[in-house]
Amino acid sequence: MTTALKPEHHRASASRHRRPTFDKKSLPARYSGQMLYFMGAALIAGAVVHYPIDPSLYTIICVVGAFVFLLGTIVNEFVLADERPALSQAVSLVAFSLLLSFGVGLVGGGIQHFEQFPERSAWMTPIGLLMSYVAFVAKDSKGRWQHLVSPFAAGVVVLSALVWLGMTTLAGTIGSDGHNHDHGSTTKAPAEPSQDPAEQEPPVKAPAEPTEDGHTSHSH
Repeated sequence: MTTALKPEHHRASASRHRRPTFDKKSLPARYSGQMLYFMGAALIAGAVVHYPIDPSLYTIICVVGAFVFLLGTIVNEFVLADERPALSQAVSLVAFSLLLSFGVGLVGGGIQHFEQFPERSAWMTPIGLLMSYVAFVAKDSKGRWQHLVSPFAAGVVVLSALVWLGMTTLAGTIGSDGHNHDHGSTTKAPAEPSQDPAEQEPPVKAPAEPTEDGHTSHSH
């Protein structure tokens, strides 16, 4: 009897020393996945708004932001998910996740930098709202295409139209001279003259004194 219990005792002791498995529902795992989402969207938001300032630089930032957002999609939808999607679903998920990131970026960037780029933000924000909703419906596991013709979808369209109308009206009252993070005044006050205008005038020459022969002396 003692010999029969030894293998079970060995397996029990081995299981106690086994490295714990990765907890998909743990707070660090969920934080990492959501942080990748938000960081990617933030980078894209800044890039799409600041693009006219330095196209080459902000194109790189936009690509990096899209990569970070896609990495967040992989972590949340593949690593942390209870069930992994099929290949066709995975391709659709990645594509619409990327579209969703750009929609969120357009909305966030348009609102944040409306004062600096009023005309650009006036069309970026409503387009971002529509883009983000369509992408979310296509990406969400419970989303169906009939959600695009639902009352809520009509509300999103109406809201986007009102946002476009309102921002366009406000944009007409704001001068768009380009974005500058240095909000201090760049105009210089006119320099004050260092001397009084009367002092700057050349002194009046005194009349030449007459010589003994009656002629006025003058130098050549």
